[in-house]
Parts: sequence; C-alpha cells; structure tokens
Amino acid sequence: MSQARNLVVVDEWSGKYFINEYYRPIAEKLVEKFPELKYAPVKNILFVENTEDERKKSHKTVFAQISKIPGRWEQIIQQMTGKQFEYMIEIFKENVAGMSREQIVAVIYHELRHIQLTMDGDSPKIDLVGHDIDDFINMIEKLGANWPNTRARIPDLLDDSITNWDSIQGPPTLFPESNLRVVK
Repeated sequence: MSQARNLVVVDEWSGKYFINEYYRPIAEKLVEKFPELKYAPVKNILFVENTEDERKKSHKTVFAQISKIPGRWEQIIQQMTGKQFEYMIEIFKENVAGMSREQIVAVIYHELRHIQLTMDGDSPKIDLVGHDIDDFINMIEKLGANWPNTRARIPDLLDDSITNWDSIQGPPTLFPESNLRVVK
C-alpha cells in the first residue's frame, strides 16, 4: 500500500473543521527565530480551523488552543496520510476574523509556547504546559494588554528588526517616566 504524500484534502469541504496549512510556514519561521520555541515540533502539528464556534472561556474570547492528538487518531491519520501529527492547534476562525496578520502571528507564537521541555520524574520529556503568570506577563509586556482584542498595531514577530523576544520594544507603560517594572 503506498502512502499519500500530502494530507487528504476534499475539494470544497464545508464542514466545521478545516485543515489549514497557511499557519505552518508562520510556525516554522517562529520556531527558527525564537529559541524559547525550540521544542515545538512544527512538522508534527496539525493546523485546524474551527469554522463555526466562537469559543469563550470564563467570558473571554479564545482565539486558538493547542492539544495533544489522542494516540489512536495519531495512528489513523498516519495510516491515511503517511504523516505523523502529535499536536493540533485549533484556530477559532470567527474569533480571529478581525485580526491583523501581526496578531495572527502572535497567536501562533503564544500557542507554540505551550510546548516545553518538562520533567517526568528524572526523565525530561516534551509536553504541553498550561498558562502561567510569566506567559501572560511576557505577552503583555511586549505586545500590550489588549494585543489580541484590538486593531492596535503590534510588532510583527517575523520582522527582521526583531532578533529575539527581548529586542521587542513594548508599548508605553501607564507611567512611562517611572522605573517601575513588572517583576517576574
């Protein structure tokens, strides 16, 4: 049995979930550029748009979410396509529809940050981690408090002028003349 070279794609699919490879080159460039994303195996991530749901959690809009693909589905997908997918990033199309390209790039960066090296007893393993305070501070400090919710201009994380996360000049703080900073 020959294995398919590409993902199986049905012409004019109108279902709720849509495989969208548009996000893969963005993720590849982000992983290449930002060392904190080095554990994200982009080739093993399935990018899916949820075309119907407007996801909210605790009254806040969810733009995307990353999850592990259950083992049996990982194997079924591999049998059908010849490709192995370990993770899935689900983008909620209705919630990102008004975003700029820069905001979409930031959403993908944010989701990739969930893949980290963790410890399983004495053994290191790559796994998904939840949100933490540092993650929120990190995004807010560099992109602004409302980076995903407004049409405000945020830095293009893929721009050549940004060499690493620390090189991003964040938005002005509430008290710009102060030396007060968020302590991590």
